[in-house]
Order: sequence, then C-alpha cells, then structure tokens
Amino acid sequence: MNELIENMFELQSLEFEETVQPNTEERVGALRAKIPKPILDHYDRMGDRGKKGVALVRHQTCSACHMGVPLGQMLNLRKAADVCLCGSCGRYLYLREEATPASGEVPAKKTAAKSSRKQLAHAL
Repeated sequence: MNELIENMFELQSLEFEETVQPNTEERVGALRAKIPKPILDHYDRMGDRGKKGVALVRHQTCSACHMGVPLGQMLNLRKAADVCLCGSCGRYLYLREEATPASGEVPAKKTAAKSSRKQLAHAL
C-alpha cells in the first residue's frame, strides 16, 4: 500500500507543479494506470475542488488541515496495511519512512539531570 500512496504523492506533485517537464504527460499517464479506479476517483474529486488529494503526516498531524491523526490510523500508516483518509479533510494520508540509524549504531539517549529535593535543600 505504501507504493500506492507514493505513486499518488508523485502524481500530485506532477499535476500541481507550475512548470511542465517534457515527459510529464507520459509519467502522469503511467502513474494513473497504477492507481485503482475508486482511489483515483476520490483523488480527482479533491482536485476538482482545487485541493490536493494527498497530505503528509508530520508529528501525528495532517499537514493539510493540521488536525491530529488518531493512534490507530498512525499504526495502520506505519504498517502500510491499508490506505487511510484524514477524518477531518478527507485527503489520503502519506507517512514518509523515517530515516533509521545505520546497522549496528544505537542512537544516543538523552539523559536529563535528576535532582531531588534533598540535593536542592543541601545546595541552598
């Protein structure tokens, strides 16, 4: 399913782009052929209203309407089990794959300095 949303996101970037590349029409046709008709119809209805059909998810928030995405949908997006629509604006949600550390590397944990009341009282 992730490939489907990636294709839709690329299609959207080609269709909403100001400048036209020489092979844009061919690429748009090829991407539209890869997307199932019901999903493409919904995407086109959004475009007919002048809205983009796919929105990125950043920090558990839809980038189009700035509403929070429920945890259940976030899990579905991470699993790439199914396409998900934003419950607020109706756009397809696209969660880009996050950069993962190289194999063998463990990200460093940030540790906050802990202070107890006793330590604070002795310091005063």
